[in-house]
Amino acid sequence: MSLKTRPSYWGLLSGLEIWLLMVATVFVVLMFVYQLLVSPTADLQDYVLPNSAQAVSPFPKAKEVELDDDQLINSFVTTNPLHSIEKAVAPASVIHYEIKPGNTLARIFSRLGLSKQSMYEVLEADQEYLVLEPLIPGNKFTFELNSDGELIKLTRRIDLSKSIAFVRHDNGGYSYEEHVKPITYVQTAVHGNIKGSFYLSAKKVNLSDSNILIIHNLLKGRFNFSRDLRTGDTFDFVLKDGNIDGKKIGETQLEALQMTVKGKTYHAFLHTDGRYYDQDGKGLTPALRHWPTAKHYRVSSPFNAHRLHPITGHPAPHNGVDLATPIGTKILATGDGIVTRVATHKYAGKYVVIDYSGPYSARFLHLQKVLVKKGQKVKRGQVIALSGNTGRTTGAHLHYELHVKGRPVNPMTAKIPTAQSVPKDEMADYSANVASWIQMMDTSAS
Repeated sequence: MSLKTRPSYWGLLSGLEIWLLMVATVFVVLMFVYQLLVSPTADLQDYVLPNSAQAVSPFPKAKEVELDDDQLINSFVTTNPLHSIEKAVAPASVIHYEIKPGNTLARIFSRLGLSKQSMYEVLEADQEYLVLEPLIPGNKFTFELNSDGELIKLTRRIDLSKSIAFVRHDNGGYSYEEHVKPITYVQTAVHGNIKGSFYLSAKKVNLSDSNILIIHNLLKGRFNFSRDLRTGDTFDFVLKDGNIDGKKIGETQLEALQMTVKGKTYHAFLHTDGRYYDQDGKGLTPALRHWPTAKHYRVSSPFNAHRLHPITGHPAPHNGVDLATPIGTKILATGDGIVTRVATHKYAGKYVVIDYSGPYSARFLHLQKVLVKKGQKVKRGQVIALSGNTGRTTGAHLHYELHVKGRPVNPMTAKIPTAQSVPKDEMADYSANVASWIQMMDTSAS
């Protein structure tokens, strides 16, 4: 009888079952070791991890508030953790900006993070002044911003004597301000002799090109500068310069002149109306026109230096007259002068500026077509443009301005030199000035 072999217990287990049994055994051993190393806590509710906030927090426990679902949602929407922090009031910031080649107002406003709306509002206020443009490299602008980064004041320095500003007002938009320093004027007499050309002789006594041109235009009808002048002929001038704190401001003004050519002396004197006259008070420069058109059109909007904005109530002057001209009407220069600006403005449209002799200048706005160029000389009555409806308008018209010493005046009523001689009631003062200037020039020559 043979003996049966007892089956092995491990032989009855599969490989997977053996692996699971080993894992369970290791886990039991690890749990036993953990129980030996960690002291049990009597009350698990009192157990606190060493690094928990409850164990070391220096802050008082926050008050717990029960919120329903609606309150919970609202808490996420409306609760702002910064509400409990006192807000610091930021002071207004000031930005000084120097104009660079290629700059435009739009680019400057964009670079400074200012809105297009604020730029448009400034341009709207500038429509009656046209002082923000053209942008000349080296000019300085100052932008003042409030704590929200909004433009509250834009200042442009024109020269040492004058700066302008557009200041934001409470009702929206901007108002124009002008700041002028007093100028001290000094008269001096200079004397010279012709050596070579008149131009070179005048430059030797530091006469400016513009004043040399004035002299040439005043006397070219009396003698020929190229043919009649001889070496040794004399000239005398009275010049007036302005200064602020000892610094020269503006251009040197020619007050009086006398030239002796071939033994004959010629004179020219500047009157208070900005025109030059001879010793007897007869005009040497053409008079001005009141109307910039051949036909007298209806005045659709009169000059009003004290007009108020209908909505804001702030000053919004109308610095010219609007003439109800149909589109394409010929616009005439109202005096002899030089075109100093041809430009396009968002609100003024296409426009032209002409400087006349003396203190006069004119502006023509909302043009359809400009027929002259910057720097071009024009004659009184010359066609310079065609009227139109460009810019912001309510209909076709011409906006015409006349300025005297940089100040707008009513071109329809202003006292301008339309006559060819000094008025009789001004002749006494004119003669007194002439006598004083002649004495200065004769003293200078001795």
